Amino acid sequence: MPSITSQSIMERLAPEMISHIFSFMSLTEIYRIRSVCKVWQIMAEEFIYMKIRSQQQKVYLRIGDKFRKVSVELIPHSYDPINRIVEFRPQSNAAPVPMTVDSSNPWSTCHRQMQIHFSQWMSSSNTISSTSSLAVLANNNLSPQDQALMLFHMDYNPAVERMYELPAWSTKTIMSDDMSSASIPNSINQQYVGDKGLILALSYVQHHHHQQQTSPYYAYPSVPTSSPFMKPRWLRVTLGWLMSGLKPEIPPTQIYPNRYAQLGHALARHGIFKYDPLSEPVISHIVHIQDDQLTPPLLQVTNPQTQQQSVSHQFPTVHDMHCFHDTVSAHSTDDDDNNENQVTPELLAYVQCHTHECYTRLSRLQHMLEGAGVDARVLWKYTFAKSYVVGNGSLLGEEDVVRRVQDSEEEWRFKRVSLLRRLGLKA
Repeated sequence: MPSITSQSIMERLAPEMISHIFSFMSLTEIYRIRSVCKVWQIMAEEFIYMKIRSQQQKVYLRIGDKFRKVSVELIPHSYDPINRIVEFRPQSNAAPVPMTVDSSNPWSTCHRQMQIHFSQWMSSSNTISSTSSLAVLANNNLSPQDQALMLFHMDYNPAVERMYELPAWSTKTIMSDDMSSASIPNSINQQYVGDKGLILALSYVQHHHHQQQTSPYYAYPSVPTSSPFMKPRWLRVTLGWLMSGLKPEIPPTQIYPNRYAQLGHALARHGIFKYDPLSEPVISHIVHIQDDQLTPPLLQVTNPQTQQQSVSHQFPTVHDMHCFHDTVSAHSTDDDDNNENQVTPELLAYVQCHTHECYTRLSRLQHMLEGAGVDARVLWKYTFAKSYVVGNGSLLGEEDVVRRVQDSEEEWRFKRVSLLRRLGLKA
């Protein structure tokens, strides 16, 4: 009598049954059970994308400061099972975003920063914040200072507070509004914003009716060029980045880790060991490696009325997952040597000229905080640290910012256990 193994039991389960089991779990629970085996990992990750698509979850680009934000909606478009990346795109009728705070005023300031939020983060963070806030405010044994301290630290979500700096534009990177995406390649005049778990592609567009008209010679000098409009192209995120906003203890995973490793090996052959992985030329190289590779299969749902049906009918079987894993491993091994030789002369020259800029303000603070034994994600908790990274400047130096963050986190670590015990909460 043949022995019954875990693999044979999994092969006997219908994909509809596994899909039904996953439907009772939250996204973070599905994300955690993916570590059981390779088969469960691929099934769980694809089910997470299908659930996000069926629930019509979105990503919001919140451009501007706290009081004058402009929001852009991005909807799920496809899933890359090879790189395990979800791609979001704006709707076809989405209008470009003006970069000026007041579009009617030609002398208005321009937006410099933005935040990227997953729609389910807000509902999850609001639930956690309201629960902790009620527990803190309902306790009369805490002083107002202790209540403010607990609310400040317990309601903090690093994924929600993270800020990104918009790339600069020039006359060479601004497209005209009559240059549609269908008539030109998607990579033309694209600029990138990157982080550990995401890459955002955008373009700057100049509308003709917003261009400045020629003034008579006796008139006051006018603004030479008007500010462009920002048009997001796509956003690629890892599943770890999506989960990090739901559970702050889940760290975001690295996007395109194999491509970054191949780039590091290729640059090491030229004697280059330090570079900025979030610089635009490096991100552009990482993104366009796929043009010379085998196009990965993308999971797409074109008809929104069949989204619920696609969750069950398109769910892969265990046999398909074994075949898919063998195919992915075969292609990854065959392309290793080819990708190491794909470093363009332009990228090589850029990295060689900017070796001294391998650490930006953000990366330097992160390395210094990690060296001091502090989680680098607490950086966005403090206003003075935000202003130093993406603001107009700060009177504090790097050492002052790190020291103030370290002192505040040590104070919270000492008081956290005693305050939670007084509230009757688990430490």
